[in-house]
Amino acid sequence: MVLSRQEARESRRIETRLVAEDPVLERRFEQWRRSRDRVAEAAALAAGRTPAPDPTGPPPRLRRLWHEILRGRIPLP
Repeated sequence: MVLSRQEARESRRIETRLVAEDPVLERRFEQWRRSRDRVAEAAALAAGRTPAPDPTGPPPRLRRLWHEILRGRIPLP
């Protein structure tokens, strides 16, 4: 799902308000974000594209796994 800038801003505003009302939701939103990012990364890899690297952290798990398979370090079944 691709959101426009306005939709993304509105989504963040609503998320911030909900987290302020119920701090437990913060963990749920973070889990949802990580899950959404993993699905997007898997879709990009399946389409033959490499996902945009995250400059703030280490390479995502699926990309590391994919490189290990391509280098022959992990045998395919």
